[in-house]
Amino acid sequence: MAINVSVFAQKNDLYVEPKLANDKGINPYNYDNKIYVDGKTYVYEYYIVKGKDTLKYAIANGTDGARSWRYVPKTQRDSNTVEYLGIKTLGKVGPIMMENANYKQTELFLFHYNADLKPLETELTGVIENKENIWLHPFRFHALEILQLSPFPYVKLPLTTGQTYDWNLDIGEKWPEFKAFDWKGKLTLNCRYTVQGKETLTLPIGRVQAAKVEGVADTASGRSSLVSYFNDKYGFVKLIYHNLDGSTIIMTLKQVK
Repeated sequence: MAINVSVFAQKNDLYVEPKLANDKGINPYNYDNKIYVDGKTYVYEYYIVKGKDTLKYAIANGTDGARSWRYVPKTQRDSNTVEYLGIKTLGKVGPIMMENANYKQTELFLFHYNADLKPLETELTGVIENKENIWLHPFRFHALEILQLSPFPYVKLPLTTGQTYDWNLDIGEKWPEFKAFDWKGKLTLNCRYTVQGKETLTLPIGRVQAAKVEGVADTASGRSSLVSYFNDKYGFVKLIYHNLDGSTIIMTLKQVK
């Protein structure tokens, strides 16, 4: 199981809104969300570049119930290939908050879909969204595990060209389940984000204007980076990760449903 790195998130100006009391089981941090709201799912195209190969990945179920995965060429698909990724908000208190009442985030499902948008894998994680900032956990299962060691998608609002801000994450010592990258001792991501300006992108959902934010994470084991494109209506519409293992992972918003 992947470690829940949210517990290591450093405050460092990352603003969490006050908890809203309610008696209807609604997540107490959802009330001021504009993007990650109940009933809305964001579906992304993605691909992985390793060396000269452009890849997706496929999930297999073993006879003992264990799950494994393998890289597959982008052009070769079957029913077990993860073709798309999805983000869906839980409107009410979910399993994380039921176990930890101090979890100060909106809970999310992260879906790994096949070509028919059938979930082959589901993660449960969170996002912090409010008028001050939006900070999103990355996908981190299977072939996307390495994203835990790159800058997380994060914007401080309002975004202005030339703006810089920092965020740090203490990963700690490598845990046995993590297979994507090896490090010795305790690992810390020292992240700095710089707003580069606005660009108009042509995406599957149409032409959208987005702020370009470059994030760099320096660690004792090397540097990783994230170029994110953020739109006020759709959130993170494109993410380009350059990871510690040398891979590049690109996610592009395909549809909102």
